[in-house]
Amino acid sequence: MLKRLLSLLGCAKPSAASKEQAYKPEGDGVGGQAQPAQPRVDNVFELAYSLLKAKTEALLANDQALLSQEYNSLLECDVLETVEAAEHTNNASKNRYVNVLPFDYNRVKISGDDGQDYINASLVQSAPEECPGWCYIAAQGPLASTVDDFWKMVFENNCSILIMLTRTVENNHIKCADYFNQRPGETAKFGCYRVTTTDVEEVSPDITKRTLQLKLYTTQEVHEVTHYHYHRWPDFGVPEATEPIRRLVRILWQSRSNQQRTVVHCSAGIGRTGTLMAIDVILRRLWAMAEQSTPPTPEEVKAAVDLPAVVHSLRRQRKGMVQTLEQYFFCYEALICEMQEHMTRNGGSGAAAAGAAGPGAAGRAKDGTMNASANAGSNAKY
Repeated sequence: MLKRLLSLLGCAKPSAASKEQAYKPEGDGVGGQAQPAQPRVDNVFELAYSLLKAKTEALLANDQALLSQEYNSLLECDVLETVEAAEHTNNASKNRYVNVLPFDYNRVKISGDDGQDYINASLVQSAPEECPGWCYIAAQGPLASTVDDFWKMVFENNCSILIMLTRTVENNHIKCADYFNQRPGETAKFGCYRVTTTDVEEVSPDITKRTLQLKLYTTQEVHEVTHYHYHRWPDFGVPEATEPIRRLVRILWQSRSNQQRTVVHCSAGIGRTGTLMAIDVILRRLWAMAEQSTPPTPEEVKAAVDLPAVVHSLRRQRKGMVQTLEQYFFCYEALICEMQEHMTRNGGSGAAAAGAAGPGAAGRAKDGTMNASANAGSNAKY
């Protein structure tokens, strides 16, 4: 149950005055009153932990009423962008699910004759002014008939990191086509592309890292892709612990540039995919703040950990991202556990050096993540 997380963190029952209001996508303002100058923050992680801990206490009060209220308020933020390309007669068979379609304005296009540029994938990225920036391609797991297009998308967008968050078959249902070979030295052919697995490494019991050589047969061009497969995210529910996902996010932080397009997919490309992205975005912000020479203000840290705002941003670019209430609270759990782990490593000292805050620190402790008892999303987990 969710309240077990509060016991784990030693949280007290919040007062009525501490309860959070439902998220509103547009700024409320403060009645036009000038705000006092904010002090600087010496330890980003201690403040982030304090804010998230208090927020979690409030959300879990009154039988999780505020948690449901916050999550449900995001449903009202869904935008009604057009999906004409996805619904076109020539493209309908390329969609794994009829209700998970990329918006026209930010769909990823692949090369091809007129009308043949469609793939079920969305370009999901930060606002131009956001620092650090982030950029993903959120995609459905390829169908057997779209694997060629999937690799064309990876090749043409020069994507060097690919994250897979589903197994090919779950609960006797096909969730994703086989689009690479499991063992090193093996090559698979997909249209004009040859995909060779050159190396396999078990990063953890939950994550397998593969190096894939993607070769365009017609020109002999070669592109290397690092493939991370997190294969223990259950089809129904969330992972038993947040540590593997946090480990994966730390790897991403260390191995990519701000604007590099990273492909992330599960089955439909919204539930597990959106959850990973939300966690990644917020932790990237905090790690970047810890590294900057000028400490942030408390308000800047508070904005950085604003999960509703992040999920809203993701949903404006691909409908349904972070599909269920259970996945939504899992984001809070992962963030809190990462902050708590950082403070444990550094003895809870506000004077801890920013460099020690980085994701490369050794000694990762397993956490005991608790799942939400409520489920506000569809019964079909993607």
